[in-house]
Amino acid sequence: MLYKNSGFRSLYRHFAAFMLNDVLREKIGSFPNAEKANCVLTYGYIDHEKGLMLELIAAGIKEQADFTFFGTYYMGRVFVPIGEIIEAEYFPTESSEEELRKSYADKLNILEMYNVSDEIRASRDMEFLDGSRHDEYPDDVVVYLKKQGVETETCWVRITGIGDRFFMGELFNEPERDFGFHSGDRIAFIAEEQEDGGIRLSADLTPDRILKTEELADGKLLKEAVAEFGKAQTKENFIEVLQLLRDSHVWVPCTAAVSESDMAELEKVMEEAGDVSEMIGKTFKTKDEVRMIPEILQNGENYFFPVFSSADEMGEFGERFS
Repeated sequence: MLYKNSGFRSLYRHFAAFMLNDVLREKIGSFPNAEKANCVLTYGYIDHEKGLMLELIAAGIKEQADFTFFGTYYMGRVFVPIGEIIEAEYFPTESSEEELRKSYADKLNILEMYNVSDEIRASRDMEFLDGSRHDEYPDDVVVYLKKQGVETETCWVRITGIGDRFFMGELFNEPERDFGFHSGDRIAFIAEEQEDGGIRLSADLTPDRILKTEELADGKLLKEAVAEFGKAQTKENFIEVLQLLRDSHVWVPCTAAVSESDMAELEKVMEEAGDVSEMIGKTFKTKDEVRMIPEILQNGENYFFPVFSSADEMGEFGERFS
């Protein structure tokens, strides 16, 4: 079996025996009985950034339809991206999968570091996305970018979440045309069924309206959009919030971290003032770099920082921050 014919599902979270090529033979050079081997036992996992990877577990021998695997390698991890061995022949080990999981449980436990959010994990199970996936990076899909007055263009987008009938993703490459979005920006996209029954992913980046700076200045529009999304968490309301966030100035409560020398200078100025209230309205200029550390909040296993549409909206919450 070859990867180009099977796709990532036959390897993702499964064991497989790969016949050795030059790359694999070099990789397992320190494995027990590597000199006798003609194959290697692997386990497939997905690194969200590096794509489909294979953890190399143990060297082995294939004799006709039978496989014998030697002891595993305990001196560290050895792995390889699928792209480096995409032409190598491999054989699934479905019949002995449960036994292998027990034998190499320690190896599999290490791979928990690559766990992703429930939404990303769920997207990997969506077979209707397979026609849009990158061969080597299953979390990356090709999306048709659309905007009124701009020719449609395709870009790779890395899936980061799932909403109500839409997906969220990060633009992986820079669009050639002016869509108002750039590499690294997050966009919402949907799956559309075509006349031939196929699925195409598309993102309509046409702004619903063109807003002037003065309309966004007081944060009222953003506040109203967030409130509306809180009432009805629909795709349309979510995109409205994203569009306003993209063009608005927001307030993020932060704590200022200054250097020891700047802190000493600030304490000196405060001491000279005598009363802290005397400092109100005065300017203190630091000599070194100032780091702004945002307040981090937690909801279950998720971490985030709060964003406010204006200083007034922060209220008492913002008074203890810089």
